[in-house]
Amino acid sequence: MITRRQFLFMSAIAAGTLALSACAPAREIVKLSRGESDALLHPLPVADVTWRALSRLTFGPRADEIARVGEIGLDAWIEEQFAPERIDDLDCELRTRGLDTLWMDPDLILNVRQDAVKLELQQATLLRAVYSRRQLNEVMVEFWSDHFNIAQDKLDCAWLKTVDDRAVIRQHALGNFFDLLWASMHSPAMLHYLDNHENFAHSPNENYARELLELHSLGVDAGYSQRDVRETARCLTGWTVNQGWTRGRFQFDSSQHDETTKTVLGVSIPANGGEGDGERVFEIIRAHPALPRFIALKLARRFVADEPPPALVDSAARAFRDSQGDIKSALRAIFAAPEFHNAPPKYKRPLHLVAGALRQLGVESNGGAALLAHLVRMGQPLFQWAMPDGFPDRATAWQNNLLPRWQFALALASDEIKGTRVNWESLLSISGDGSLRAALDGLGLVLLDAELPRDRIDAAVARLGSVSPDHVVQTAIALLIASPQYQWR
Repeated sequence: MITRRQFLFMSAIAAGTLALSACAPAREIVKLSRGESDALLHPLPVADVTWRALSRLTFGPRADEIARVGEIGLDAWIEEQFAPERIDDLDCELRTRGLDTLWMDPDLILNVRQDAVKLELQQATLLRAVYSRRQLNEVMVEFWSDHFNIAQDKLDCAWLKTVDDRAVIRQHALGNFFDLLWASMHSPAMLHYLDNHENFAHSPNENYARELLELHSLGVDAGYSQRDVRETARCLTGWTVNQGWTRGRFQFDSSQHDETTKTVLGVSIPANGGEGDGERVFEIIRAHPALPRFIALKLARRFVADEPPPALVDSAARAFRDSQGDIKSALRAIFAAPEFHNAPPKYKRPLHLVAGALRQLGVESNGGAALLAHLVRMGQPLFQWAMPDGFPDRATAWQNNLLPRWQFALALASDEIKGTRVNWESLLSISGDGSLRAALDGLGLVLLDAELPRDRIDAAVARLGSVSPDHVVQTAIALLIASPQYQWR
């Protein structure tokens, strides 16, 4: 529920952001609430190469990262990020150390209260996005969490997704894709989420087999048939989750496996192969020519553009294929390409917006329920996307839900998010002479790496009217985070 004071201030912020984006009519505020905001969501001209790159490879460029790139160069900084195990991340580790369920084995975590387990994984994810110095690794963890999506709200996934996050996604985020795929095929969370724990010889369940081919490896246009899905499911019968003493761990149940001959993607699999039938499916998928391009396309979409240039996708696919699935090789091909350095703006998904604001402003937060609630309102409740395709990666999926972004900007600037506090002293030092114009100038460089056009700042100040000296920095923060420019990276 929005209070009257919040409504009035948000209306003023809305008017100010419209002025910053050079959209004059105040009636546009009404249009925004009706989902007609596309005309307002245009970014500033692209900033310099370093800022553009760091905006894609981190959750929001911080001053220390910009300084490090200035010291060693962008290519060397990327190589540092490619070796996250060599980066001291003690501060982030200390922030997550008290979240005990992150480290629990399946048989132990399954005894913990469900809501506590779910919250701690969400909280840790947000804290790592904000405070980890291993930013590229965190960006890739988010990418693979979407690619191998598992919703916490289904069955034992509330508990087992935490294990999957640790042992599957994080362990292989910058490693080899085929190691990642193999680990996912054996993930109890994935087998629960896509119903393979109910895939029996006498009653095959095709859910996991279908998504294994369509979403995890080959893509819907790879040319496989419904028969291939059915045969893949038969190969994976008996791949299940232990419910006994080692509850929550992968188990092959030979009594539920279909031991007859199968044919997958044109390859015959002999009878009586047991657990090896699933391993044979993995090898067939691994050799399929559609896989490198499918993975390259998704990576290029995440880092470059909603509709990435075909030549860039081809280059990344070659690097992936030639390196036999090395994720870093595919990323190097993308990051070295002129299409990356001249990429058009990408619309920020909610996690990128929230984590970026906290990172760039140096905010202290526990990443708790109050902050996570803003992600829910924006449409990205962590690990709760019900469909197996993961959160959308195109701007059109997010652009018509602008009001919750304004509410977050207002709540952050007003110190109204429990467990999250802005360091006002550090921000006052970059806010100039105490005027709103000076604060917008100084904080605009921090948040946007750009000086907003003078006529837009003048229009925003005029729309807002007089602002108390005690609220100048708050107002500038709310204006900038709510602005159309800040919605893009």
